[in-house]
Amino acid sequence: MPASDVRYPMPLQRLNPWYPGQFGVPGAWTDTGERMHCTGTVFYVDPNHSDANDQRDGTDPTAPLATVATALTKCQAYQGDVIAVMANDYWEYGSHASYALPVEESVTVTVPGVRIVGVSPSAALGVYWRPATVDGTCILVHATDVLVEGFGFLGRAGGTGIYAVWDGTNYGDNPTVRHCFFDDDLDEGIILDFSWYADIHHNMFDQCAYGIYTDPVTMGDPAYNRIYNNWFHDCGTGAIWQPGADRCNIYENYIYNSAAAGLGAAVNTMINLTNGSQNFVHRNTLSCILPAAVNWDYDACNTGGLSDAWCQNYLTNGVSVSAPT
Repeated sequence: MPASDVRYPMPLQRLNPWYPGQFGVPGAWTDTGERMHCTGTVFYVDPNHSDANDQRDGTDPTAPLATVATALTKCQAYQGDVIAVMANDYWEYGSHASYALPVEESVTVTVPGVRIVGVSPSAALGVYWRPATVDGTCILVHATDVLVEGFGFLGRAGGTGIYAVWDGTNYGDNPTVRHCFFDDDLDEGIILDFSWYADIHHNMFDQCAYGIYTDPVTMGDPAYNRIYNNWFHDCGTGAIWQPGADRCNIYENYIYNSAAAGLGAAVNTMINLTNGSQNFVHRNTLSCILPAAVNWDYDACNTGGLSDAWCQNYLTNGVSVSAPT
């Protein structure tokens, strides 16, 4: 079962106090935790909980785990397991009282078919997560069919929100990233390194150096990815920077760049598919102008690949009719 097919939230099945397990040992019902739906388990993580502890099964929200890393060790491949991470108040305008601790980890996901979800019922930006170290990565995806949603990824003097990679042994294919926020202290919101069939949608990238990124020299080409309904605001170097991308579908994204609004140079700050091929780029809304031989026009802000189809992208003064040149 791919992670994207799991529905959350689930009805709680524990029925306390009728079947409490071993007295005085929270989460002692079974070794792996009680099933919450037909196959998988929901593991709860809450570093702000007064009784958060990694020495339990993590299936009781009133006795949660302290770290996502520990929850991942309990997940099984393609069983529909969900890691539910509780909300926190780690935001520049937050009260920083009872829920002050963010998720502060750099985890590697090696379990295919797992879903990591931020449970943030009152926060538009999601559950706040920053890497464990300066310039670190929050989530390194080394497995297929991993879904991440509902987080506000914060940089730490740089760093990366999510990095999906095939390293020659471990695959990072088929990731889904949705309903996440990536802040201005990140170097890259999402990196795709030889990652195919990604589904990236309904996210906000706010002033990251790069929104969605692939290094054209050191990384493998992404392919068959869908990137849609994302909001990129002033990603300084590039919103969708995917040199070498092949057969990707990029549509209905909203890309604003102050330089492209006529305030300075803006080369490739929007969509860069240099040396890629056969991509379909359509119905994106871009804050540049129709081709006009200036450094903030459609041709300057974007680069297409070989045999790409760029159809009806909406610019500030009209609709494009061809691929950028």
